[in-house]
Amino acid sequence: RDIRESPAQLGDLAFILLDTAGWETTGGEALEARMRRFTERAVDSADVVLFLIDARAGILPLDESFASWLRRRASKVIVIANKCEGRAGQQGLAEAHGLGLGDPVPFSAEHGEGLSDLHDVLARHITPVPEDEEEAAEAEEGGGEDAEEAAKRPLLLAIVGRPNVGKSPLLNRLVGEER
Repeated sequence: RDIRESPAQLGDLAFILLDTAGWETTGGEALEARMRRFTERAVDSADVVLFLIDARAGILPLDESFASWLRRRASKVIVIANKCEGRAGQQGLAEAHGLGLGDPVPFSAEHGEGLSDLHDVLARHITPVPEDEEEAAEAEEGGGEDAEEAAKRPLLLAIVGRPNVGKSPLLNRLVGEER
C-alpha cells in the first residue's frame, strides 16, 4: 500500500508519477489511515494531482469528501473520469463537473481512450521534451534560472482517488508496462 513512483511519458511530455493506494476517511492506526497519510504526502509533494473517479459508479460520498479536501490542499488538480469507454460512464462524467475542480477528462485506462485529451490538459503544466538538439538549445536560451531549474526536474504527478477506481491501470498505461 506504499506509494509507487515511476518515470512516464505521454507523447512529448515527460513526468514522474506517484501512484497512491487510495484515500480513506479513517483515522488512527488502521491500514486505511496509513494509506491516507501516504496519499496526503503524495498530494503535498506533487506539482499536479490527477484525481481519478470511477465514472461508471458515479460520484460517491467519498469522492465528494476527497474533492473538498483537495480544493483546500492542492492548487492544480485534474479530474479524470475513468471507465468512460463507450457510453458506460456518461452519467458519472456529468456528475464530476459538480466536484468544483474543473472539467473532468473522460478516460479509459484499460482501453487507452482519452490519452490525447489528457495530453492536452497536462501540456498546460509541463514543458514538452525537445525533439532534437536544436530545439533543446533554443529552449535553454529562452529561459533564465527558473526555466533551467524546471528543465532539470520533471513534473511530479500524484494519482489519487478512492480504492479501485483505476489508479494502477492509469499508471501502467502511462508508463507503458505493468507495474
